[in-house]
Amino acid sequence: MAAANRLHGLDALRGIAALCVVGLHARAIFPYFPDVLGKGYLGVDFFLMLSGYLMARITEPRLAEGLDPGAFLKARYRRFWPTVAFGSVIGIPYLWVRTQGDPLWFASALAANMALLPFPADHLLFPLNVPVWTIFAELVANAVHVLLLRRVGTGPLIALALALFAATLWSAMTYGSLDSGARPSNAIYGLPRVFFAYVLGILLWRRRDVAERLPAPGWLALVAMPGAMLLAWAMGWRGWPFDLVFVVVLCPLVIAGALRIARDTPPGRFSAELSFPLFAVHVPVLEAVRMAGYGVLTGVPLAFAAALACLWWTNWRTRIRRVQTT
Repeated sequence: MAAANRLHGLDALRGIAALCVVGLHARAIFPYFPDVLGKGYLGVDFFLMLSGYLMARITEPRLAEGLDPGAFLKARYRRFWPTVAFGSVIGIPYLWVRTQGDPLWFASALAANMALLPFPADHLLFPLNVPVWTIFAELVANAVHVLLLRRVGTGPLIALALALFAATLWSAMTYGSLDSGARPSNAIYGLPRVFFAYVLGILLWRRRDVAERLPAPGWLALVAMPGAMLLAWAMGWRGWPFDLVFVVVLCPLVIAGALRIARDTPPGRFSAELSFPLFAVHVPVLEAVRMAGYGVLTGVPLAFAAALACLWWTNWRTRIRRVQTT
């Protein structure tokens, strides 16, 4: 996005959502870590809603002007892949454990997961790097968007969102929460979750006249997500009703509030730049630290260090390509 058109509040929110996901996985990998961000998986729903919103706002006009959908999807895959591969390489030793030392199973899972494709092992769709299931889901949603959803009128899209809400309600009630999609056993429950959040993001742009009137101050948007998760922990709200309220009410309010933040700040830019590397590398790093016999106080700083290294590496690759094309 051009600097003049950057959405600075949304930049800041990316890093906040990524931190919530890190908190969730720190607890999963180190059980003694406090469960204060046990609802951190809802950061995924925010990311998917944000993706739908930004695709509708930025990419749909480019497609209408003649951008080739196939070329766009290839470019998006190439944009995601280096960062994900950086984190996935760290996860190779743990993949060997998850595939029980079977060379064929290990090699198949490694090849598929490195290509950002699912391959079940140890009850996971992406045993090499667990959060990559979200990136795969986003790429699928992006493909459906550019090939189909961008041509759907607002009225039919609202009807689709209502149908997806009903399916998401069913999956949440049946599974018990929206923490679904990462495992073969709950992938069917994660499917409506993914597309409901994404389509709601598209509608936030399509009906921006409504979104702009949502009562959400900018400062509140920056603390609402972690604040709501901490409140859920303190109040013992573990079930699906909180999850649905978070997605249907809080996430749109957070996006609307963040859009009111017009000031560009270094922390906001840094939050945006670091969020994806942190999301892509933190689980393999935390698992490697646990395998080495160390704890969360070592794992979390190392996850941030790996994310910074990944950010430097991807920026370096980008600079090299620019030099080569000039």
